[in-house]
Amino acid sequence: MHLEDSFVNEKGSNHQLLKQNNHNLIKRFIYRNSPISRVEIAQQLGLTTATITGMVNPMISSGLLRETVAPAEEAKSAGRPRMMLEFVPEAYYICGVDVGVYRTSYILTDIRGNIVAIRDTNQPLDEYQVTLERLSQEIPDFLAAAAIPREKLLGVGICLPGMIDGSVDKIYDIFYEGWTEHNLCAELGQRLGLKVEVENNVRARAISAELFDRMVKAEPFAYFFVSFGVACQMIIDGKVLYGQSAAAGEIGHTVVQRNGPVCPTCGNRGCLEALTGERAILQQCRNIMASDTATGLEELCRDPRGLTMEQVLMAQEMGDQAVGHIIEDAIEYLGIALANTINLISPRAVVLEGRILSTPKNQERMLRTVEQYMFHIHSGMIDFTFLPYDPDRGARAAAAVVVKEFLSRSL
Repeated sequence: MHLEDSFVNEKGSNHQLLKQNNHNLIKRFIYRNSPISRVEIAQQLGLTTATITGMVNPMISSGLLRETVAPAEEAKSAGRPRMMLEFVPEAYYICGVDVGVYRTSYILTDIRGNIVAIRDTNQPLDEYQVTLERLSQEIPDFLAAAAIPREKLLGVGICLPGMIDGSVDKIYDIFYEGWTEHNLCAELGQRLGLKVEVENNVRARAISAELFDRMVKAEPFAYFFVSFGVACQMIIDGKVLYGQSAAAGEIGHTVVQRNGPVCPTCGNRGCLEALTGERAILQQCRNIMASDTATGLEELCRDPRGLTMEQVLMAQEMGDQAVGHIIEDAIEYLGIALANTINLISPRAVVLEGRILSTPKNQERMLRTVEQYMFHIHSGMIDFTFLPYDPDRGARAAAAVVVKEFLSRSL
C-alpha cells in the first residue's frame, strides 16, 4: 500500500476535512487495486465495511464506480455472490497532449487509459506564444471530432520536455523563449474552458506506468527514457520525485566524459545527453557521412539533414560498422549512467524506453553494461522492463497526469 493511501484519523482535526481526505484515499485505493471488494478495502485500510459502503455508494450512484461479480464466484449458484468495485472506464474522458521536439500528439482516453482517438501533427515545440495559439486551436478541433460530451471531459493534460513541477503547475525551464514568464495551465485553461494540467514528459510517463499500466509493483521505481534527451524519473514511497526546481531525474545532464562535447541544451561539457541523446547520435552519424569513413547510411538517406534514428538503427542492423560503434558507445554510457542511478536509489523495478533501446541486440548490451557497473548486491534483484517504442505514449501519459489530479480532487 502506498504511504499516501494511509487512512487519516487524527483526533482533534476538522471532521469534514478528514472525511474528504479519507474519501479521496479510498478513491485512489480502488483505482489502483480494482476490482476489489468492500471487505478487502476495509481490511487493507483498517476500516469497517459500513464506513467503506457509506463512501463508495455516492460514487456508484454518480456512475464513477460499478459493482461486478467476482470471476471466481460467477460459477456458483448458491449463496450471495462476492461483489467487486471498479471504476467505470467511460465515466470520464481525458485529452492528453505531448508537445515534443519532433511533433505534437493528441490523444483521447477514458479514465482507465484506454485509447479512444489519436491525432498526430508534425508541429514541434516552439516559443510559448506560438505554441499557445496552436494548442488553443487544435485541441478544440480534436475534441469536436471525437464528439465527447463536455461534461464527460475531466480536463487536458500537457507534457513537455524541461524542468516542470506538475504538482504546482510551474514551468522552471523549457529551453524555449517565453515559457517561464507564463502560466500555461491558467492561460490555456481559460481559452478552452477546461481544467489543464502540465507535467514533464518523462515524469508523466512514470505516472502513466503507475496508474494506467500498473507497472509499479514495487518501489523505488525508475523510468529511464532516451530520446532527444535522456532522463530517469522516479517514484519513491508512492510519490513522484520532483526535487528543488523540478530538476530531479535530469540524468542527461550528469557529466560522464570530462572535457567532452558541449551539451547544446545546458552548455556544460561531457553531459550524458551530449553523447547519447538522439540529437547527438544523429550528428555523429552525419559526421561520418561527410567523411571518408565507409558507411551504408548514404544508401538509406541521400541528404544527411534528413537522417532519422530509424535509418540509423536500420544501418546498425545491416551491419554498418561505423554506425555500430556509435550506437555501442552510446549504450555503454547509458548503461553506466543507469548503473550509477541504481547504486544511488536502489530501485526494485526499472522501465526503459527509447528508440535506441528498441532492438534485442541493444537491449542485451544495455543490460550487460548495467550489470557490469552496478553494485553486485543488486544483481538479480531488479525487474527490468523494456517498452517498445510508441510515438503516442507521451500523449497517453499526459492524460494520466489529469487522472492523478482527479484522484486527489473533491467530487
